Amino acid sequence: MLENGLDVFVDPKSVAVIGATERPGAWGSFMMESLLIWKYPGKIYPVNHNAKEVYGIPSFPDIESIKGPVDLAIMAIPKASLEETVEACGRKGFRGITIITAGFGEAVEGGSEREEEVRRIARSYGMHVLGPNVSGTFNLHARFNASGSPVNFLFPSPLAGVCQGGYAFYDLLASAFARKMGVGKFIHTGNECDLQVTDFLAHFGSDPEVKGILMYLETLRDGKRFIDVARQVTRKKPIVVYKAGRTPGGTRAARSHTGALGGRREIFEGAFKQANVIPCPTLDLLIPLGHALVERPPMRGNRVAIITMGGSWGVAMTDCLEEEGLTVPSLSPEVQKCLKELGMPPRASTRNPVDIGAAGAVAFERETLMKMARLILLSGEVDAVVLLGFGRPGMFEAGSDAFDKKFSHNEKRVMQGFNDLENELGYPVMVGSCLSLWESQAVHELNNEGVRILSRLDEIACILSRMHEYWSFQTGGHGLA
Repeated sequence: MLENGLDVFVDPKSVAVIGATERPGAWGSFMMESLLIWKYPGKIYPVNHNAKEVYGIPSFPDIESIKGPVDLAIMAIPKASLEETVEACGRKGFRGITIITAGFGEAVEGGSEREEEVRRIARSYGMHVLGPNVSGTFNLHARFNASGSPVNFLFPSPLAGVCQGGYAFYDLLASAFARKMGVGKFIHTGNECDLQVTDFLAHFGSDPEVKGILMYLETLRDGKRFIDVARQVTRKKPIVVYKAGRTPGGTRAARSHTGALGGRREIFEGAFKQANVIPCPTLDLLIPLGHALVERPPMRGNRVAIITMGGSWGVAMTDCLEEEGLTVPSLSPEVQKCLKELGMPPRASTRNPVDIGAAGAVAFERETLMKMARLILLSGEVDAVVLLGFGRPGMFEAGSDAFDKKFSHNEKRVMQGFNDLENELGYPVMVGSCLSLWESQAVHELNNEGVRILSRLDEIACILSRMHEYWSFQTGGHGLA
């Protein structure tokens, strides 16, 4: 009888790396390096019949030589010896096995039959199997990293990742690291000869350390069970899914990647809607959208106000928001009158978007801009605010112009103030700048302080739309469409 808990794959107390080596580029080397660099606190048992030690840790010639119980086996071995090694792990009493080894159901004829045999052997000993064709797992909160991810570019967060592909997600994690985003726990399920994505969806759904779940899916081997589990999980925490293999070419690629079969996009998205699973339109938006859903206040309605330092940004932002099913309503005459009384120039637009002009960061005191934002948010006429056009270009050096520094400092204070309004008033307040943290000193400093600055209008619109969709479903509505 298999154990119910899957904690062995994210919080093992001891690990045997079978095929451990110091050879550069080998998976047995990746696993050892990742465990050691993250200072895994548990016991590590390298297994290598040709070495006395691996990375300074005494090595064992075989599994039987290890003294005492071991929780998890990580296998990076030739596929020819896989079945007998699984059998040896069963006799030793391992709780779980992660199989890095590839070249089975995704690649060769007869591979699926071998996967089934591995599953049969493991189950006969009461073991869970993850894989084969897996790039690893991690739990950064427990300092356990047994993955091929870039070890110095991982940012712990209350999000968990469950993926049928590994390396694309690792690239996303490395990119997100600079923006202080990431996932704290991660599972790559590979070919899923035994455990499937739905098993880990249920596991993380009941994990109190996990506040939201990100998924990369190529197929669902039991769609009904997935929807049943997802429906339970989304009552407590959001699930964001990027579904790959939506086209004939994508389906073919998925088949050669993990042995998975894709499926028609509308079928998957219809199923997701039943369970309030949020479909992510692009892979690169998966992590930012997950963070927004667990960090920001609820998006209770679909009305958005825009405050901008350039009218063109306001027009373009309006198009993006309304294309996502949100609205940019005209503010009432009463609110417009109050905005003008706060010092808006006669020619400035107060309807929505509210255009404060190109010199807004110096023409208005920070406190005045804060009053405008509070007035709009507390009017009852909108459900979110977007601030655009701030973030002066340029990174400061020793001889930087004093005016540039002052202008940048003023803009930074405004963006920080708007960000603070989100927590103060309980409405989503999105701060956007077309400049990245490497192109603007103000954006760079705010990013280091944990302020989310989004650089794409379509990203802002998509996130707000999905936030509203999730909240609307939770409260008995029907989303946007």
